[in-house]
Amino acid sequence: MSKSVRYRQCTMRRPISRGSVVTTSYIPHQYAKLGRVLKLKDADDSWVDGWVVEKVGDAVIEASELPDYRKAIKNHRKSTGDSTRRSKN
Repeated sequence: MSKSVRYRQCTMRRPISRGSVVTTSYIPHQYAKLGRVLKLKDADDSWVDGWVVEKVGDAVIEASELPDYRKAIKNHRKSTGDSTRRSKN
């Protein structure tokens, strides 16, 4: 029987030339350690190194419980009208 992957919500920070950027995401439980430096995928599906775990949430969830962000964004766009085509006038 395979072991299911568990996740924790973490806040991570990465230094950039003019300060830093912060993100919050669910990451596999084994990587959710304060001070750990991680590589995360960006919007272009490229790995970006240097993300430092600053906060680790208490709750541990199973992979099947992870939020479906694509579905949430799609539903938001439908409910706000952001998904409707715009005229090119």
